[in-house]
Amino acid sequence: MRQIYIKPRSNRVLYNVTVGINPTKIEEWTRFMREDHLPKIFASNCFESYRMCRIVDEQADSTTIAVQYVALSQEDLQTYHSKYAPKLQKEHLDKFGGDAVAYRSVLSILEEGTWEVI
Repeated sequence: MRQIYIKPRSNRVLYNVTVGINPTKIEEWTRFMREDHLPKIFASNCFESYRMCRIVDEQADSTTIAVQYVALSQEDLQTYHSKYAPKLQKEHLDKFGGDAVAYRSVLSILEEGTWEVI
């Protein structure tokens, strides 16, 4: 038998960066994220995890990736925004310009759960 297990509420925050990428730059962008950008973001100690998701849209003329970072608190996210984000966003813009256009949003995690065997 299975049931939903709801994790205890936390103050965690999801920082979502959606990036529209020129398809000819996707491999270079992915390599840049893995080898340069993500290590710098995690060196800030403001996030505990991330996931990278491709947005499924057959009509788009670009590849759209959502990178979702989880901060333990709003304070951690604020620290990231004030101390680290301007430099990292500039590096991204300088490297890719209009070939990788980012849109950012912040979501408060209300509830998380898993489907588990009991």
